[in-house]
Amino acid sequence: MKSTQTGAQTGLAPRAAKERGYFLRQKITPWLILLLPMAFTLWLKYIPILRAVYISFFNYDPIRQPGEFVGLGNYRTMFSTRYYWEAWGNTFVFLALQIGMTFFIPIIQALFLNEIRRCKSAFSTMYLLPTLIPTTINVIIWRWVWHPDYGVANALAKLLGAQPQTWLSDPSLVKFCIVFPGVIGGGIAVLLYLSAIQGISPDMMESAAIDGCTGWKRIFYITLPNIRFIIFIQLIMAVSSAMQMLDAPYMFAAGGPSGASTTQGIYIYNAFNRDYNYGRGSAASVVLLLAVMAITLLQMRFENAERE
Repeated sequence: MKSTQTGAQTGLAPRAAKERGYFLRQKITPWLILLLPMAFTLWLKYIPILRAVYISFFNYDPIRQPGEFVGLGNYRTMFSTRYYWEAWGNTFVFLALQIGMTFFIPIIQALFLNEIRRCKSAFSTMYLLPTLIPTTINVIIWRWVWHPDYGVANALAKLLGAQPQTWLSDPSLVKFCIVFPGVIGGGIAVLLYLSAIQGISPDMMESAAIDGCTGWKRIFYITLPNIRFIIFIQLIMAVSSAMQMLDAPYMFAAGGPSGASTTQGIYIYNAFNRDYNYGRGSAASVVLLLAVMAITLLQMRFENAERE
């Protein structure tokens, strides 16, 4: 009897050790792997956000930190200036132009690229290569295109019988000129859409073809609904990027002419680096963060309502 109990206990010991090992591998190990990235994310992202909220309530003095407490004074001063609201207006115009002119082009490119039977890898590489060009180089090239004296844009305008324009020096044209380079499309977005399209079940495509759903019908009723999720994610990222535009407007026109290309990003940059008003810059950053969060939540709510 004792030998039987001893044998059972001996059999349970390896099983318990195996279960402990399984628990460590499946439950604890993932958290250990994520611990360092989570710590850096908290340190480099969320703590600066909380720091900006804190600074926005002070007339911040870097030497005698944090300076004079002014409560909502920075917000009230900021909201009372016309320059701030003009920056918001420019930001929303850039958002509309960015979505209207550039967002749908990678989707169309991916749809056509999916129909190519030969050299698909070569064309995919060609779409990806423009993303390797630094933004600074791209801006230099397009500033030459828009140059009023010897630029390609005015050369084409003269060829078509139109009047030459000052382009980047014209407040009514500068936003269009800054966004227009994105009309070329390409980039990683094309490859993301293409991967999503190629991930659609071949059986579904065959069934659609048997039912006579081909050509444009297949695109509208089969392809686009099945890549809807990635389109929605890209839309959120596009809206967020457009709301925070800084580099392209600044390098093209430095916020000019007459503040026509000053976005919220440039407004915040100038508050920190030109006016050295860290309290106002932090207040503008907090408001921009809340605006982007609100728009993103509205997008997600709308998407969930559409699914239901």
